[in-house]
Amino acid sequence: MQMCELCGKLVDKLHKVIIEGSEMYVCKECAKFGKSPKTYSRLGKKPTIIGKGGITTNKQVKKPVKRRRDIFDTLPMLREDYGDVIREAREKRGLSIEELAKKLKMKASTLQKFERYELEPNEREIKILEKELKITLTESVGEESSYYGSGDEDGFTLGDFIKIKK
Repeated sequence: MQMCELCGKLVDKLHKVIIEGSEMYVCKECAKFGKSPKTYSRLGKKPTIIGKGGITTNKQVKKPVKRRRDIFDTLPMLREDYGDVIREAREKRGLSIEELAKKLKMKASTLQKFERYELEPNEREIKILEKELKITLTESVGEESSYYGSGDEDGFTLGDFIKIKK
């Protein structure tokens, strides 16, 4: 006697089926919930294509797979050099950390931590800093940061970091 992997019933004969992408050995009653591995395909059915002269062929045509859009594709991301941007903008306005903190109704120690990269500002703090200092602290996730690299499309290669001695 063998046990069905779906319901746990003890039976003499098990059937091999695919249920939600998993191969399972199940009893006859549970087999209706899956597909036989012989008929199951992740690519779907082979379409019939009419070729030249009206001859039909069963060539496998792959459909282009579209990448599902992710919520993180559209979210802005904090710049890598946010601390320097905040410090430079504050110094350009001639403000000390304490003066800027008082204007923004923040703690001076929090602003110091932003400038030293010890703390990342949250969304509300980013908006306040951007508005007061007239700077941009975020960038789109898809954008290439100008902080790194020379802006080449291919990015860095190992050769960019190797020094060859002659």
